[in-house]
Amino acid sequence: MIKVAVKLLTGTPRALVLALALTVMALSAGLAAAKDHDKARDAVSSGQAQPLDAILPKVRARYPGRLLDAKLTRSGGKYRYVIKILDKKGKVRRVTVDARSGRILK
Repeated sequence: MIKVAVKLLTGTPRALVLALALTVMALSAGLAAAKDHDKARDAVSSGQAQPLDAILPKVRARYPGRLLDAKLTRSGGKYRYVIKILDKKGKVRRVTVDARSGRILK
């Protein structure tokens, strides 16, 4: 895609071409994030998953530290939260939680 943009913008400063390419990539990532948010909201409203704020206290009680990332995934028809936490020793822990029951799986 960047090569196409460069051919279309022949004679245009490279910095402008790069800025346009980065803008397109950022917009694409934003649309994907919005789609993921919609899927999570639908899973919670249908009762297939608990809200993340209901899951996190249990996870933090067992794995104290700083929350780095949390994603709602679906596998085999079941929703799971994959939560990454940075512990006090600097180790990143990946915790998987059943999104419906709130049970910590690993």
